[in-house]
Amino acid sequence: MYIQRISIKNYRNFMDFTMKFHKGLNVIIGANNSGKTGLLTAVKLLHEPSICADDFNKNDLLGFGAKYREDAPQITIEYTICHTISEEDTEDESIIRLLPFLGINEITEFQQKPDGTTNYNVTASIKAICTLDEKVLNDYKGEVAKIADEEFGKYMTILKSFEHRYSWTYCNAASNTIADKKDATQIFDIRFIGAERTSDDVHKETKREIDAFAKDQGNATAIAQLRDSVAADMKDILQSVLDRLEKLFESENNDIGLSHGNVSISQNLRPNVSVGDSYITEVKDTKSDYIVPLTYNGLGYNNLINIYMLIKLTEIRPGRDFRILLLEEPEAHLHPALQYKLFKYLRKLDQEDNLNQQIFVTTHSSNISAVAGIDNMFMIAYDRNGDCVDCKEQSLSEQFTDNDGSERHKEKAKKHLTKFLDVTRSDMLFADKVILVEGIAERLLMPLFMEKCGCSYEDEHIAVVEIGGKHFEHFIELFNGNAVRKKILCITDCDFVWLEDGKVADFESYKTAVPEHIQKLNDRFLIDNFHISTQSDGGRTFEDELLLSNFNNPAILLELFKIPTSKAISDFVDEYGFDFAKWEMHLPELDGRSQPLVKERLDAYKQAIQNDTAHKDEFERLFFANLFLHYAKGCKGDVALDILVNEGLANTLSVPNYIQEGLKWLCLQK
Repeated sequence: MYIQRISIKNYRNFMDFTMKFHKGLNVIIGANNSGKTGLLTAVKLLHEPSICADDFNKNDLLGFGAKYREDAPQITIEYTICHTISEEDTEDESIIRLLPFLGINEITEFQQKPDGTTNYNVTASIKAICTLDEKVLNDYKGEVAKIADEEFGKYMTILKSFEHRYSWTYCNAASNTIADKKDATQIFDIRFIGAERTSDDVHKETKREIDAFAKDQGNATAIAQLRDSVAADMKDILQSVLDRLEKLFESENNDIGLSHGNVSISQNLRPNVSVGDSYITEVKDTKSDYIVPLTYNGLGYNNLINIYMLIKLTEIRPGRDFRILLLEEPEAHLHPALQYKLFKYLRKLDQEDNLNQQIFVTTHSSNISAVAGIDNMFMIAYDRNGDCVDCKEQSLSEQFTDNDGSERHKEKAKKHLTKFLDVTRSDMLFADKVILVEGIAERLLMPLFMEKCGCSYEDEHIAVVEIGGKHFEHFIELFNGNAVRKKILCITDCDFVWLEDGKVADFESYKTAVPEHIQKLNDRFLIDNFHISTQSDGGRTFEDELLLSNFNNPAILLELFKIPTSKAISDFVDEYGFDFAKWEMHLPELDGRSQPLVKERLDAYKQAIQNDTAHKDEFERLFFANLFLHYAKGCKGDVALDILVNEGLANTLSVPNYIQEGLKWLCLQK
């Protein structure tokens, strides 16, 4: 049995919000203040209802002057619960729990199993409404009448003074039939483990589990008998003391007047220790077998132990189908490797249908998102830019469901991301904006370029993701029509072929050519939150465009050019600078290994200049850019690192125009 859907109105970040969930593991990702904790709390309210004035949606309350002078605000949460029952299972009590909330046509779907048995899908809907007691409505109206529409602070003060008169009522959402509070709040046993926790906080939940075992009738009787047995043993040990106390008190009974009331003081021992308080978890050293208290163990491992135990205890406790675990930021205090290991384990249980409970997890951890599985993840965001400020959500399972024909783009993208959405690339799931780049050089230098362009890396919450090639479409598909809108900047190489078979292409071809992979991206992603930037000043890749962008600064140009080139070429440029004619004239001075490489390019660009004298300067620059790219292409990461560690070069380097243009688009407000 699990919560299939929740609809929330006017609670915390949620103005009018609906979200569907999975039966087992649900991993919810999003930025800070996006509504993740509020969502878990809304689920928790089904088991432990509470309310305070600050729980009301503030954007809704801002209009109190028009909305809430005659009627007080209220919160409505509707829970849709799904359960599959088998006609062969006569001990399943789920239908009894759900009975007050079933609709007329809610047991219609069924699944025929291979063994001939029939499974029925049961759906129930609970509507929980938090309203002000009608007895004090006139008092509320009188207080609100005293303040002006713009006095929101005073209105909140009034609302807080009435919060203790708010209460929750429940009904069948299908029929609006009023239901008893217990019928709603006792359907699920919900455990909430918050992010601000200690090992003791988590251990309390484990103790609650042990106490729940003790309440089962068979266990309760056995424990009562054990207490009697312990009491008898203790009396044997302390009988002499009890006898002395009895004689002492008996001698004074009449003196203080107890005898007149026909009572006397009697001595006994009745141990009444809570089973949960008696239960302890300890750790054993795997090398030496000694045992130490859990408090002597590391906080991260203690959290891991207790979370694991909460999950596993459902296998032996009756009523395990009625369990929900709300786990907020499990990465707190936990080493990244252990985060990965824990969720690999949870995902395995989920795939094998052995979780035995519904689990909701909120996280900021790319280690967790990298292993949790696309089908288990949900993105959530708080949209402050629309006319109606509200939370948005996107199931990644639904995001990658193909509905656009036979090419199955989403299926291919999902398979790719399942393999390559690792810890580093998972950062884009948590960012507000994303820059996709081909290789390591762009990824390393992008923070520097962003700083130079006034595009704050931290303030804008931007993730720079290296995809290791040109398969941008798989990553962009993650945001194609996603309800959680993110701006996606794709920085890619045009890979224009300037030099082929000893001939140099013309500038008109360069300006009009549209690379095949860019054309495919433009055709595939007709969305306004996606933008492509590629070289436009003569370069074919990031490296040669970077050189061309700095050609007017001789000192920077020389320093940059010499990073990847051989010593022979480096010495040659020291001697003759970037003078095309001098290179041609002094070519024989080059060593035998470098000479053929340079001559081939000199001859080709000399011919291009003869054919198009109007672009003489551009072709001469392209000669040096081509030569630079030849040496840099095998060590692009090293070139980027050399730039970053050279503070003087990094501070004065010019950012290529196509990157400047892309960053300007990215940092513009939506």
